[in-house]
Amino acid sequence: MKRWTCILFLVACSAGDDVANGARDLCAEGGTLNQCPPIARTPEAACWREVDCGAMPVDADGHFDWGDCVQTIEGMREVQQELVIACIADSTCDQLKFDRDRCFKLGEF
Repeated sequence: MKRWTCILFLVACSAGDDVANGARDLCAEGGTLNQCPPIARTPEAACWREVDCGAMPVDADGHFDWGDCVQTIEGMREVQQELVIACIADSTCDQLKFDRDRCFKLGEF
């Protein structure tokens, strides 16, 4: 009986293929301390991060979506784009979901 218990314990505690890392895993915090690769500093990559974090939909008629995000960032001056993209890249998913506009406000001056 002990042998079966040990086997079941090992199987239950082992990492399985059903575990998927995504935007909500350790890299949701990002940064060097978590050894996460930085996202590309482009409008497209920043907007995909917003989508991956659940802060906006990919495509939604009448609502701010991925395409609107890219258009908004590309419509900014270069220095504004850099600020907004850096903010999105360095924010946690929870921060992006709670207040998506805080990063876009950096582009308003």
